Amino acid sequence: MNYVVGGTLLTFAGTNIINNIVISTLHTLYSSVIFVTYGAESNVIINKIKTDIEKLDIKLKLDLVNKLTSKLLDNDIHRIIVDGVVDIISNIKSNIEIIDCEIVKHNEKWFSGYRSINFEDKLDNLKKLSYILDGRIALLLNL
Repeated sequence: MNYVVGGTLLTFAGTNIINNIVISTLHTLYSSVIFVTYGAESNVIINKIKTDIEKLDIKLKLDLVNKLTSKLLDNDIHRIIVDGVVDIISNIKSNIEIIDCEIVKHNEKWFSGYRSINFEDKLDNLKKLSYILDGRIALLLNL
């Protein structure tokens, strides 16, 4: 009787272990196939970053500032504001260059489509600088 109960328990435990191994293996294979098929979302993130930079409309703002500063350098107040605008512009340009460089470096890596990439801090900084630039452009226009 003990042999029958012990054998039944051993068979049940063995079947349960084999079942867990098979389920885990199938889940791992399925996850791997999904990852290889669709990859990571790094390309989506890069496209979002480029779209967000376009939404900030920085190129037009820089052209506007160039035109305004060429006409407004006649007194000290204008020079102070223009110097502040030039500082912000140089920060914005360097941030955009850093983002572009990191995108190029990311795309040169092996399996770049399957690697993740994070630009949230750089994009937040760019948005902050763009907001400051908007305020300084408004100052230039009001003088």
